[in-house]
Amino acid sequence: MNNPAAFGPRGTFAMIVAGFVSFIILLMWMGTGTPQGNNGGAHGLGKGISGYAALVAMLSADGHPVEFNRMPGQIGGPEVRVLTPLAETDTKELARQLQMRRAGVGPTILITPKWLTGPLANDPRVPPDARRRAWARVFGAPAAPAGWTTIWGAQAPNWKGVLDNVSVHLGYAKAPAAHGWRSADGASGPLPDDRIVLSGGGMDDNEHPLIPLVRSGDGRILAGYFPDGGAYPALDAMAGVAPTGSDTSIQPLVVVFEPDLLNNRGMANQATALLARRLVLASMGNTRRQILFDVSLAGLGASKNLLTLAFTPPFLAATICLILAMAGSIWRGFARFGPARAGAPADRVGRIALVEGGAALLLRARRYHLIAAPYAIAARERLIVALSLPRRKSADETDAAIERVQRAVAPGTTPFGEVAARLAGAQAPGTITAQAAELHNIETALGHINRKPDRP
Repeated sequence: MNNPAAFGPRGTFAMIVAGFVSFIILLMWMGTGTPQGNNGGAHGLGKGISGYAALVAMLSADGHPVEFNRMPGQIGGPEVRVLTPLAETDTKELARQLQMRRAGVGPTILITPKWLTGPLANDPRVPPDARRRAWARVFGAPAAPAGWTTIWGAQAPNWKGVLDNVSVHLGYAKAPAAHGWRSADGASGPLPDDRIVLSGGGMDDNEHPLIPLVRSGDGRILAGYFPDGGAYPALDAMAGVAPTGSDTSIQPLVVVFEPDLLNNRGMANQATALLARRLVLASMGNTRRQILFDVSLAGLGASKNLLTLAFTPPFLAATICLILAMAGSIWRGFARFGPARAGAPADRVGRIALVEGGAALLLRARRYHLIAAPYAIAARERLIVALSLPRRKSADETDAAIERVQRAVAPGTTPFGEVAARLAGAQAPGTITAQAAELHNIETALGHINRKPDRP
């Protein structure tokens, strides 16, 4: 049995186009679910005062491959990893990453936070009812660029469980001036704020003392590394000390206490920018490595979106197979020969299954005699309908009426009542089959009398 197509070609094509467009929109939505990078924070994507976007731009322009990591808990590989955690970061995760990377994974630069910043448009020092100039009242004040920030204050980090033997000190607004920064080779430069300076000192958990890389003019350590036995010739040369180790299986940890040496505010000075470049290159041993800025510890952690993952090996092969299978299904749907073929009605299939199941049960139970009498009764009912005999008569009266018709139409056959009685009393399978076949022959001979002829 054939069915006309449920949808025409145009309707089918419209459904396919709508589904494809919805799928593309879903992929775009999944691909844009990461937090905004330029939010004014102190990280590699921040373009505000405390961010490090200028350092990223300088290193990229210098030919170094620079990437960003948003995956929380990822240790990374042999690249130089720049960590810019928040003051209230997860200290257990930070300590784990520092320990594992120093154990041979790759060089690490840890920049401690100092400035408390906020959006430039929300600067609390500017009264909301401040008088505007005439042109500003007419045209409105220009909006601050996205990501620009203003400094509200300063705070030293308190990371319990992370380099507990290292102390940090934050200067205050009326503290003595630091007189800029100095390096061991004689380079020097100014600090954006010469009084609110973050410095440190001490040793790591294995009691390796901090070696200064950059000091303030009055001798405070602004950046340094730990001589833990690793081979760090570039750092040793920048610090102006003799080689501190030869173990190549250990990777350096450089701690930059004063973020103004690397952030956007400090990079406005050429000498400070060149110092920042030297710090990064010395951390990688003056070799060619990838530089990875971690932004997950700065509050921008996000799992890898499915759109990027679908087109990244080894999942790219599965994506290609899925696209080809979808294209093949579409082509097969349009190239189908003939209309769809409808299956058998569900009620007919159910009756067949019911009869087959009942017959199998009788065969397994060997209760053949249970079907003999019902078959005779069913044959009698069918003949009543076929011969248009009156209902509500006894079985004997009905059999007599059937036999009168039988003598006129098929005089050589055994009377219906006699065959029905023998079938009802049969027990053996062979006898039941023979009597049922004879009864079926009588029914076949008499059943065509009142049948309407087929129309031409």
